[in-house]
Amino acid sequence: MQLYKISGLLPQSRPDREPDWRLDLPADWQAMVVAPIRFEVCREYEIAADRTTGFDESDLPCYCAYRYVLTEPRLDDDELFYDEPVYAEKRTAWRLRDDRWLVFREVAASAGCDRVHAFYSFGDAMPR
Repeated sequence: MQLYKISGLLPQSRPDREPDWRLDLPADWQAMVVAPIRFEVCREYEIAADRTTGFDESDLPCYCAYRYVLTEPRLDDDELFYDEPVYAEKRTAWRLRDDRWLVFREVAASAGCDRVHAFYSFGDAMPR
């Protein structure tokens, strides 16, 4: 399965470590984002999905990331069922010092999720 070709999609995380909030943040923008000092991580138990929100020293959101993978059951040559990823998405956003949000999005919408479309954009609000 090619599920993990999307960089950072549902990585194995340890509860004793804070999320790598700088992952996918371009080096040129690192000085322009508000750094989080605490995180809330929510994991979905029925599907491969999670959401992380980071908060600044004023307890306002300044970072958010979500990742999820949708699968469909498939039958292999030995007539055994397995789940094949058919859609995966990762979105990460950082609040800039001017209160805009820099948003990074990766989408894989093909059987096996082997083709990834990735891009950056700006927003006026935190992605929901």
